Amino acid sequence: MRRALTLALLILASVPLLYAVAQLPPVGSVENPAITHVAPHYLVEGPEETGCENIVTAVILNYRGYDTDGEVTVIFAAMMAVFGVLLLPRASENKAQPDETTPVSPVTRFIVRTLAPFIVIFAVYMVIYGHATPGGGFQGGVILAAAFFIPLLARPGRALDQSLVSLIEGLAGAVFILIGLLAMFGGDAFLTPLLGEGRLGALFSAGTLPILYMAVGLKVGAELAGLLAHIAANEAT
Repeated sequence: MRRALTLALLILASVPLLYAVAQLPPVGSVENPAITHVAPHYLVEGPEETGCENIVTAVILNYRGYDTDGEVTVIFAAMMAVFGVLLLPRASENKAQPDETTPVSPVTRFIVRTLAPFIVIFAVYMVIYGHATPGGGFQGGVILAAAFFIPLLARPGRALDQSLVSLIEGLAGAVFILIGLLAMFGGDAFLTPLLGEGRLGALFSAGTLPILYMAVGLKVGAELAGLLAHIAANEAT
């Protein structure tokens, strides 16, 4: 009876969704409003409205800011789910395990320690300058995560400060939301670039968009670094 009720509820919920999908314009049609109205507006008015030379960045962090915010929330929820699974007690925790940790070469440690600061600088560059380049700045978050995690590979017994990672992640997410709310309090749409005056394509021409890229990069980077560090700690034990 319970399965039949669940199936009936799913069918009932799917009917309006299927009806809404049937009313959408055909995929790829040149008559789609997104092609006839939205895309031309982005291409023509985007640089002036956002101050951003890269229209892809303008769309991701301004015109579809709600969507980007939702994506970051999904990533956060997925990471928390993975952490929840990893934190479950394992049946083998109480069993004695041999120490099979391979010692790390002093050369590897020296190279990692030398490169880590430069990796951080390059990650910050990628995140901040991404709004004015075709590649964007999201990949800076992955590079930043590598800067967090590579030192752990050089020193397997060293644990990452999870409280610091959680603080960075929380502050980055709060900055993203706060910038969006500040724009709304000023009478603009959510995540409308603030302080975007200046030469088009310059580093600070897009106002708060580089800051948003930094927030997204730090949040995703901190989540990934924390996850990898936790997995490494579990493997070590």
